[in-house]
Amino acid sequence: MAEFAAWMFIHSKRLRRKLKEAGATSADTAKTVEELNLSPREIRTLQRSVRIGKVREITDEKGIKRYYICE
Repeated sequence: MAEFAAWMFIHSKRLRRKLKEAGATSADTAKTVEELNLSPREIRTLQRSVRIGKVREITDEKGIKRYYICE
């Protein structure tokens, strides 16, 4: 179980770094999954991060979900 938690921590940290490097640090600069070029594993990590509040999800006027880091 501790091994799983360690892997989740590592993947979560990598994802947040990727969001930060892409400039997704506020609602105005939020990025889509396509803009971030996320792998299926990163998308699962993104969904977990949204659930625990580390990453925010917004829906723009076109109905597209965008993500940014909560700082």
